[in-house]
Amino acid sequence: MVSSTLDSEGVAHYSWFGVLAIALGAFALVVTEFLPVGLLPGISRDLGISEGTAGLAVTATALLGFLAAPITAMSIGKTDRRLVLLGLTVLLVISSVMSALARNFEMLLIARAILGVGVGGFWAISITAAARLVPDDKVHCASSIVFAGISIGSVVSVPAGSYIGAHYDWRIAFMAASVLALVVLLIQLVALPKILIDHGIKLSNFFGLLKSAKVRGIFLAVIFIVAGQYCGYTFVTPYLEQVTGVDTNVLSTLLFIYGVGAVAGNFLGGSFAGKNLQLTVVATVVIFLIALICMAALSTHVVVVTLSLIVWAISWGMAPVGTQLWLYNATRHDPEAAQAVNTSVFQLSIGLGSLMGGAAVNSMGLHSSMWLGALVLALAVATVLLVGRMDRRG
Repeated sequence: MVSSTLDSEGVAHYSWFGVLAIALGAFALVVTEFLPVGLLPGISRDLGISEGTAGLAVTATALLGFLAAPITAMSIGKTDRRLVLLGLTVLLVISSVMSALARNFEMLLIARAILGVGVGGFWAISITAAARLVPDDKVHCASSIVFAGISIGSVVSVPAGSYIGAHYDWRIAFMAASVLALVVLLIQLVALPKILIDHGIKLSNFFGLLKSAKVRGIFLAVIFIVAGQYCGYTFVTPYLEQVTGVDTNVLSTLLFIYGVGAVAGNFLGGSFAGKNLQLTVVATVVIFLIALICMAALSTHVVVVTLSLIVWAISWGMAPVGTQLWLYNATRHDPEAAQAVNTSVFQLSIGLGSLMGGAAVNSMGLHSSMWLGALVLALAVATVLLVGRMDRRG
């Protein structure tokens, strides 16, 4: 395994160990970002707030991530990406420690906002940084390794949070996240070589992307898909406990199965998209919508809810694959700017979804989160069909 640097002339000295260090950073960030989804009941009880309000712990991170992605991409210029990635991981450590020590909701929100800066900045540069550590014909492998970190983190985060929340103080989860973040930081200090680039990103790059109607349509589809997901998923733990009546000991297992299903969906989405991209995306979002409708309409039927949860997980895993391929094909001329905007849109959508879901839960109860998610996904179906028509015309 090679471990060295990229020189200022762009001569390649490859580092698969460095790619792995970036993937570990992705894993730690995803675990920490979505821990509160499994901890909402405990946070709500301990801090004396409603579960809808506790969902702001997810919203705060996502909204700061939305702002941080383009700002980071523009402000860092040609700065060595190794230093930037290390700085963002330091923010992860600080946020995790603050969350573990939080004695009120305000402090927790500040900690989660700091995490949002780290999340947005990391996603904006991580894939392109990893790509510079491998030969051109291995870029897809480096990307897959980083995305594997994301997928595994999504498998671990919510069920781990749910289990810890059911048996221990919710702060224990953030203590564990602090240790994980510190270990990742130490690995990155050793493993990451210098990662120098030829030029930075300017504001004009972002506006150039948005001149394309197809690119705007893809981003709108991402907003509806991701917002619909997090309207429901942010509150899936209390929903399954209180509406469906799932035992707390079974709940962690169900959420783990959900995570595995989402990872399986990543691979299925890639396989099907290679054969027929448009049909894959349309079918995925339609199935996604049906799963959420079943979750909402038959919420007290444990077997139906369990099966719907699995279908939901697989379709959610497949959905970003298709939209990412659409975006990649439409933005080959400026991939770094496209990645930064996509990160920003994705985080904004998480924030909007969890915020809307929280407002619905506070005003109408937990049941409303799934219905609202289904409504937003119906808009996603319409948008995906529209982008598909643009593809056929193109």
